[in-house]
Amino acid sequence: MPLKLLLADEDKGWSEKLSKYLEENSYKVDLVHNGRSAQLNVYNNQYFAVIINPSIKNHSGLQVLTYINKNIEGQRVFALLESQALLETEQYCEEALKKKGVTEILVKPILNEELTSLLESHQSLNDVIAGLKKRKGVSEEEEVRDSDSSFTQVKIENFFPSKAVLFDVFVKINKSRYIKILHAGDTFSQDRIDKYKNEKKIDCLYFHQKDRRKYIQYTNFLAKKLIDNKNVGSASKVNLLSTVSGKYVEELFHQGVKAQVVDQAKEIATNVYKVVEDQKDLYQTLRDFQELDPNQFTHAFITTLYSSAIIKQFAWQSKLTIETMALACMFHDIGKTKLPKNLMNARPEDLSGEDLEKYKQHPELGVKVIEKNKLINNSIKQIIIQHHECYNGTGFPNRLKGPQVSTLGNILCLVDDFVHLMIKNKTSPTEALRSILVSQEKVSRYNSVIIESFIKVFVDPSSLQADDTKVSSKGKGSSKKAS
Repeated sequence: MPLKLLLADEDKGWSEKLSKYLEENSYKVDLVHNGRSAQLNVYNNQYFAVIINPSIKNHSGLQVLTYINKNIEGQRVFALLESQALLETEQYCEEALKKKGVTEILVKPILNEELTSLLESHQSLNDVIAGLKKRKGVSEEEEVRDSDSSFTQVKIENFFPSKAVLFDVFVKINKSRYIKILHAGDTFSQDRIDKYKNEKKIDCLYFHQKDRRKYIQYTNFLAKKLIDNKNVGSASKVNLLSTVSGKYVEELFHQGVKAQVVDQAKEIATNVYKVVEDQKDLYQTLRDFQELDPNQFTHAFITTLYSSAIIKQFAWQSKLTIETMALACMFHDIGKTKLPKNLMNARPEDLSGEDLEKYKQHPELGVKVIEKNKLINNSIKQIIIQHHECYNGTGFPNRLKGPQVSTLGNILCLVDDFVHLMIKNKTSPTEALRSILVSQEKVSRYNSVIIESFIKVFVDPSSLQADDTKVSSKGKGSSKKAS
């Protein structure tokens, strides 16, 4: 069943063309040209989104916005302004429209693709499924030519299908040539996937960048179900979280820190917390972890996993603290999107001169990128700006020292260095930790309490509890003798 929209604009010719385009893209549109009809439709119907020009008359658009804001909780409203100049006025400025419950502000002329992309960004997984044009069976394969930059890829074993295919899926033939092997709305065909995996030895599947969010939503949904299953080991759960986190950070770097993007991060953070909190065999997975694909996207997840595991060792740990840390880890390098491309995957020890000075700006740039986002709190911002600050005062950007460096910021500093050692030297997690412990220079970068907690991450928690019990028993015996 297509998602329902209300489009309210006085320009009949323009709005009729837009309505036709939206209906061709699987939406059902109610089109009106005055405020009275708009308010009546809102009263009588439920809409996925209301797209309204605040300048409409016969019940002004602003009156309609006030009515929606007071009477229909959670209604998505896209305000459609006639010109950029209106944003400078008191009535139609961003602050005034947001107070009236406006979700997004668009300015004419708008691209049709821009609007559909924005609508898709607000769709929940249930909305995506509801809006699919479902077909029984599988459509014919189809060769297409498209720019490589419009696609993203996943390993074929990390493609987790739904019963109805949520988006077009491709295999790559060569540069800018693809075969669409599954069409959105088709009944999923495992045989077709197996043909390319087993017979043609295809390693990766491709889908359009615009569909990445759907992949994240569905994989997040699967991750939650898998993590809640007590019979599944930590390795499988961590692998699925790694997959969805990698695609999430890719989306973050491409789309920026939008409200809908942050919502997906919170789901990942909650799933990370559940694994760290409940999975008794996690220590073994952390010891054996080998998914060391050296890019920004996978790096963010690995730091999330190990940082959260360290926090779990502290008596003051909580769900809120672990989820805060998980979010900070996913966002911690967002400032690199403001650096020259040649510095994106660089390390400070490999840079000098002007490049090093530019690189050292990325924690502060990261905070600037997210500072206007009300969904990201000050604790997350503090971790981001301090994730290269060292306990011995040799870090950046502010050369903080000792207790000036927050515990969470210093944890991320340690884990960031640890992950880079694993990748650079192609070593196991325990070998990377050992290389830190044998170097006094490296150890001095971190609070000793954090180092001790990191060591515990790789130890069976039941043995730690047994040791604590022995110590406690000895303590009780000693106190009796002393008395």
